[in-house]
Amino acid sequence: MKNCLVIFGLFLGSLALAQPAEPSFEDLSAERTHRASTALQQQQSFENSMVNAFKEGSADKIARYFIDNVDLSIDGKEDLYSKSQAEQILKNFFAAHKPKDFKIIHKGTSGQSEYFIGELTSDKTYKVTLNSKNVAGIKKISSLTISEN
Repeated sequence: MKNCLVIFGLFLGSLALAQPAEPSFEDLSAERTHRASTALQQQQSFENSMVNAFKEGSADKIARYFIDNVDLSIDGKEDLYSKSQAEQILKNFFAAHKPKDFKIIHKGTSGQSEYFIGELTSDKTYKVTLNSKNVAGIKKISSLTISEN
């Protein structure tokens, strides 16, 4: 019995001193690929959400992505608004100009922010410029401009 305890103790001691294996190049490459594909999925999900929200004229779905204070410009009226104020202004815009269609016509990055330019078809055609940035890993809208095309 004493021998079994000694052997068991040696076995536990060797486990405690064991070092984890170094990650292989393949493991690191797979991790980078996973992160890149996750970022791409998040980008596509954000864009799809915005396209659908603009098509529906859903101010509340767009406002979910606003930062606390968003730079909003609609038909030349521009100011820094709280999230709830910006949502209300956007809601009023959609009530007056019921959307028929929305499509992204250009997208890109500038520094640490991403942007897209879209075309909103309503009673008139509007150019939509949306700037977003990552806040704690979540895309948030920092500025939104809607102007008559």
